Amino acid sequence: MPGFIDAHMHPISTGLKRLRLDLSQVRSLQELLQIVQKTASLAPRPSSRFLIGYDWDESLFVDEKRYPNRWDLDKVAPDVPVALRRVDGHLWVVNTKALQLMNLPSDHPFVFKTSGQPNGLLADDAIRYLEPFIEPNLSEKREALRIANQIALEHGVTTMADLYADLEVYETAVADGDLRVRFVCCVPPATAHQLKAPLSWRIDKEKCEAKFVKLFLDGSIGARTAALREPYADASHETGRLLLRDRVAEGLMLELNEMGWHLAVHAIGDLAIDQAIEAFRFVRMEGKRFLRHRLEHLELLRPEHIGWLSKLNLVASMQPNFVARWQQPNGLYESRLGWERAKRLNPFNSVVKAGIPLAFGSDGMPFGPLEGIVGALTHPEPSERLTLKQALLAYTQGAAFSCNIECQVGTIAPGKLADLAVLSHLPEEEAFVSEWQSVKVIAVFVGGKLEFGRWED
Repeated sequence: MPGFIDAHMHPISTGLKRLRLDLSQVRSLQELLQIVQKTASLAPRPSSRFLIGYDWDESLFVDEKRYPNRWDLDKVAPDVPVALRRVDGHLWVVNTKALQLMNLPSDHPFVFKTSGQPNGLLADDAIRYLEPFIEPNLSEKREALRIANQIALEHGVTTMADLYADLEVYETAVADGDLRVRFVCCVPPATAHQLKAPLSWRIDKEKCEAKFVKLFLDGSIGARTAALREPYADASHETGRLLLRDRVAEGLMLELNEMGWHLAVHAIGDLAIDQAIEAFRFVRMEGKRFLRHRLEHLELLRPEHIGWLSKLNLVASMQPNFVARWQQPNGLYESRLGWERAKRLNPFNSVVKAGIPLAFGSDGMPFGPLEGIVGALTHPEPSERLTLKQALLAYTQGAAFSCNIECQVGTIAPGKLADLAVLSHLPEEEAFVSEWQSVKVIAVFVGGKLEFGRWED
């Protein structure tokens, strides 16, 4: 079959989990604190070097389903700065030692508080004050990217879209011949303005190009920072926040469109999707051209949104693994939104029926197309489930279209690049959910070259 294409991925973060403290398998707050305590005990004293952990998820905790806070961390690591990232990447928790080292404005709206005091939780825009202390160096990023290449191949993935790419890392990786899969790079607005036009950075046309600019309009449901029309069910005073003013979003999106950049706009909550659609309508009316653009996540998608996506020819870039992990009954989304809203999230079939191009990606939570397909087949609203064929298309042909590379990859056809994944078997649709874990990736070819596994002619 065609190699899988992950349309929304963070390769370096995925690789860094192998190099730093991986908290993705932690199943209780107590276990998390024990791991931090053990790791901190090995750190030299005094130390200003941060202990960094990735991908805790309080919705999986069996003791207390709450965020850890700085006082929790202080009990087990009082004299080592600690920073732990939630699985969605939109929320970090730090201890008091870390707060003392950071130049953090206490009145910042994304510095969360308890009884008027910062509780160690930092979201979205506030994370930039933490970044100087946790940013990996170039060598670490290179190693993380190397690891991500291997992980992709193990899952049959031949192309990944890096949704916030560090181009310096890719330049050095290409120069050293380290890229084993293809990458479509999506850059921050500041990088786009430096480059002027997307094709001004093309160091390897077949393996790595920068084509997209990533914009964030809101945060995540898990962090309660996705921008909603109505309050969160478990925090009636919270509706999340838009990260850009309407006019700023419209002006920036128009400017980037006119420069020739395709846009990948993060919008999870219905209020953020409202803003995204209005901004794209503005670009459509005011621009000299209207390129192929994407909306990322689109979780709380309403019927009127679907109509506008179709009218504006926008691509829906969605994550079915979120459904499998958080959208089932009694899951995280039900606790955050209540069941009536939660079950309406991620309406895949409505998107397909409206003729909107659908692309699937993992966002690395967790990585793996086969696991993502399970989410597409087990949507809690039966009318929104996809067939196995539809889900496979979203991870191949649809994902290629979303990355503007459908002429090169995504299907097996004469003249296209020979990116192929050989699977041990593919269960029938009725058995896929129970049997998908038995599927093995036998071999992966990228451009006709065997990059993973074994193959005999």
